[in-house]
Amino acid sequence: MIDFDFDFGKRNGADDIIDSLVERVVEAYPTERLEKIKARSSFTWNSKNATKGIGGDRISYIVWSWNVPEEPKIPEDASDVQRDMISQLKLMLHNSVIDDEYYPAFSSGCEQVTIPSMFTCVKERISNSEHVKPIIKSPDEVYSLPEAEIREGYMCYDMLWRMAYKYQRANKRIPVYITDIQGPFSCAAQMWGIEGFLGDLYEYPDEAHHLLSLCTEAIIKYYYAMYGAIGDDLIPIHCMPYLWVPKDCGVAVSDDFFAVVGANTVKEFSAPYLERIGEEFGGITAHTCGSMNHLPGVMNAMKTLKALNFGVSETDLAKYASECDPKITLIAHRSVMSCNGLPLFETIEEILRHCAGVQKATGVKVFSGPNGTGEPLDEANLKRWEQAAGVL
Repeated sequence: MIDFDFDFGKRNGADDIIDSLVERVVEAYPTERLEKIKARSSFTWNSKNATKGIGGDRISYIVWSWNVPEEPKIPEDASDVQRDMISQLKLMLHNSVIDDEYYPAFSSGCEQVTIPSMFTCVKERISNSEHVKPIIKSPDEVYSLPEAEIREGYMCYDMLWRMAYKYQRANKRIPVYITDIQGPFSCAAQMWGIEGFLGDLYEYPDEAHHLLSLCTEAIIKYYYAMYGAIGDDLIPIHCMPYLWVPKDCGVAVSDDFFAVVGANTVKEFSAPYLERIGEEFGGITAHTCGSMNHLPGVMNAMKTLKALNFGVSETDLAKYASECDPKITLIAHRSVMSCNGLPLFETIEEILRHCAGVQKATGVKVFSGPNGTGEPLDEANLKRWEQAAGVL
């Protein structure tokens, strides 16, 4: 366990704002409200029948508005992490008027280099975008990689520091969502070099499996480090954040390569390593960007898979649910990207009605969100969203 030594005695103009906002968020989400959110969320994750009992009246959903008020303004002397805290606390408070399943906690952001940096990987900028700089020049180099460690000066350390800072600075009163954890396949591809890795998988399967095993164990180590820093207030999901996860549902990873490789590749080179993580923590949730309509067979065969997350305009939700094992929860959110001619949902009402209809028709549990909107958080919209989410 890494012991971060924070000096909160040195205050600046941002500290009073943080203290005030933490108090207001705690008041807006009293214990009874949090327990209600947990109860409905637990049903969605665990119930074998998605049309009876609590949760049978409507699907679980999350709506968040990006029209966060400017006040209180962030002081000029605020540090980067303080600015992040103030912005997120304002978002929590602003969205507290919605009676949905949003669970207030600090989001930790997304850095794909986090796990690769445990092996000394860094980012590089190519064509105005950032990528993980590969460190494997030839397949045999996988056998001489440094041991995966949380190294000061690398993103793995910096991200953990930010998570611990937010948690302790809020006096441990507000939980923390994990940072985006790329799955073993994604991490291995980035460390090897994406094009080379995809081309070399079947030519160098032993080396590929060795690297995938190293990445898997590094992810497990990092999860234990996050739990060490945050304890039971760690919420082990990032894609998508704002969603509470029951203890018996394990942890989450991302694997955007689901969308670009075939089912056989996922079955041989991805699913076994996701299962290893799921076995360690009691279950796993997987996220992907893009379409995964070619993968229900592989996903249904996984023993530890608890949930899948994707955008409804990228993966055809109705089609996937019709082929999905009902034990798996589908977390479906709005996306600004469309695959295979799928429609973009313009309003919250449209996507909630779509997700509710799929749950009603298939019996597969659907958690809709988080769905961002610029629509006003007025009484009329709140009522419309609640009605649209109904399944009975």
